[in-house]
Amino acid sequence: MSRTIHPTALAMIARLSKRLTQLVPQIGSDDFPHLLIEVIKQFVPADEITLILFEDKPEFLVSEKTEKIGNQSIDMYLAGAYLLDPFYRASVELKQSQFFTYGELVPDGFRQSEFYKQYLVKIGLEDECGYLIIFPGGQFLHLSIGHGVSSTARLSRSERQLLETLTPLIDMLCQQHWGDQLSKPLNRQLDQALANFGSSKLTERECAVIRLVLQGYSPASIADKLFISPGTVRVHLRNSYRKLDIGSQVDLHNLFMGALMRFEQYEGGDPLEGFF
Repeated sequence: MSRTIHPTALAMIARLSKRLTQLVPQIGSDDFPHLLIEVIKQFVPADEITLILFEDKPEFLVSEKTEKIGNQSIDMYLAGAYLLDPFYRASVELKQSQFFTYGELVPDGFRQSEFYKQYLVKIGLEDECGYLIIFPGGQFLHLSIGHGVSSTARLSRSERQLLETLTPLIDMLCQQHWGDQLSKPLNRQLDQALANFGSSKLTERECAVIRLVLQGYSPASIADKLFISPGTVRVHLRNSYRKLDIGSQVDLHNLFMGALMRFEQYEGGDPLEGFF
């Protein structure tokens, strides 16, 4: 019985083979991150591909983008807004490397969240997928593949499946390149800043509600997670805003970021203590 390989598959294997021949010898070199991006670009369209390494603190390693994606300061992201990034939230519990789409990660109210409006809408990013590469020491790499609002470069189902299929290969390459370079454990201290945010002024339940609002959950999904009614969620939110002297999600997000950015080194407790 004869077996044939589809020409499309042969062409794809040829492209992968060529790129790997260029990439593998550069493991450990400064050129590796850029060449890794070139491998991804051989298989899927993208308006932005970014590598962020979360070791001691998050570090942007490289970002390649088309004219579809605008420029935005990353200072606030690095100062603590990354805590609200669905990819970062996923990394907290993740034990092994995995490919994700935004649809698999984002809460139901994410597109109404200030993180989405201030860090994705402003640069024109419509959707995102990518890899979370988990290192043995607990550090991780976020390889993000994004598409602009005005772009036609959307991933098909088969392209998403291809990226997911490539996960073991991407993981192995990243482990080989970064594994020996990582010495500092991932600093999760700021996770406690989110967990403690508002605790000096709000009840425990009110703190839980505003944390979920910051992360992009709707009142209905907050109610489900906390086993309370949507009406009770709204009461907690209204009381929290009054106690914090704010009036909107925009104010809540700005208050959170303002509290975080005054710390050179967060050492625990409510970030709002001494802020007012």
